[in-house]
Amino acid sequence: MVIRVLAVLSLVLSFAWGESYDCLRFVNESIKKDPMVAEKRYSSMKKKEQLATLKSEVILPTFTFSMMVGPAPGLKEHVDSWGDTVESWDFTKMGPYWGTQIKATQPLNLGQYNVGKKAIQADIRQYELGLLHGEHKKEVELQSYYYNYLLALEMNRLAKDVQKQINNAYEKLEEALDNDEPNVSQMDLLKLKSNMYVVQEAVSDADRGLKQVMLAIRFSLQLEEGALFSTVDSVLTIRPEPFLSLEEYKNLALKFHPELKQLKAGLEARSYQKDLAEAKLAPEFFIMAEFEYVKSWAGDRQVIQKNAFAQDAVNTLSGTFGIGLRYRLNFWKGWQNYRNARIEYNALRMKEHYAAQGLLLKIEEQYYKVQSMKEKLESMKTSLRATEAILKGVAIQYDLDPSNAEKLLSAYTQNVNLLKKYYFAISSYNTEYAELLYRTGLSLQEFHDTYMSK
Repeated sequence: MVIRVLAVLSLVLSFAWGESYDCLRFVNESIKKDPMVAEKRYSSMKKKEQLATLKSEVILPTFTFSMMVGPAPGLKEHVDSWGDTVESWDFTKMGPYWGTQIKATQPLNLGQYNVGKKAIQADIRQYELGLLHGEHKKEVELQSYYYNYLLALEMNRLAKDVQKQINNAYEKLEEALDNDEPNVSQMDLLKLKSNMYVVQEAVSDADRGLKQVMLAIRFSLQLEEGALFSTVDSVLTIRPEPFLSLEEYKNLALKFHPELKQLKAGLEARSYQKDLAEAKLAPEFFIMAEFEYVKSWAGDRQVIQKNAFAQDAVNTLSGTFGIGLRYRLNFWKGWQNYRNARIEYNALRMKEHYAAQGLLLKIEEQYYKVQSMKEKLESMKTSLRATEAILKGVAIQYDLDPSNAEKLLSAYTQNVNLLKKYYFAISSYNTEYAELLYRTGLSLQEFHDTYMSK
């Protein structure tokens, strides 16, 4: 009975609070549900259809079948002026007519087909790797949504806490004035009151920031309006992924980066396209076949009706079969196509020489940026502990002497501003770390599977 109650309670809570997401789950779910990502994936079907089109054109690209049914005149025999017996049309004896014709052409250029097939397959791989690279870039944006959401929550909590503390100080100051304490004046109250708008402005900005980031999250997860979104992380902290050495990030890029794989597939596709253009300079062999059969049952055909293949002026049975050779006389057009394909291939090979080096330099640049941000966070954490200690000391003095409201406000402002910068620095670090992972060519899921599932 207790187990059933707990099960029902957990089900109710799951509906009440919605599903909780950590950063990894949020990214994976958003990639699955994001409509723009789905649109780009669907567009890859067009590339795959090119392969299906090529296959459909290989077997009997020219195959026509025609049939006709209608009336036909009969035949009659008579003796002409030379004494010869001849046949002539007899339109008084009409009869049914049926005829069919089949034409087919089969190319024998199997080599061109194989090269063209490999070129399309390499082009499909290149396109899919480009989509994968784009999805990795999208993951950086999604991770920024997640950490900006946590940042907005922290700013919201911080602004409301400031408002609460200032209100408490204001009440204590009013109480001291009511008690006619000698060290407190109306001017102290006015100074404190003059800074209240800053606090209210911070609260409004925090609310607006939270609403803005929720719009992006709702679109990514395709949440309905009013649907709840909750995170596993209750506070904004430095992300849990390990900060590896520069050499490790570089090795990951050389092994996994989609752009390097895309370049390799592109070179393969251009090579096959060059070979295909070269093959088209040669003559093409093909097989041709044609079959025609016509039969009429018009008058005076009693004898030949017994033979289905007897021929006369209407009844025919014919067929042809042969091997043909086709050569394009516009040789220079084919030669120019070959030259263009060769230039594109050589240009891509030139890119191959510096592509890896350029990617590694980008990783190194981002690595130093993230490393610097991590060091600044440690420094800010030390300063934050110092401002908290100062604030605690000033707060104790204020409890003893409410006339130091301005000093309390100054210490509190210093602490809040540093805390605000600290949270913004954490959010920036987490996002820039996502950019570092993107430049290595790994998705967040792949990085977790490699380094965090052990």
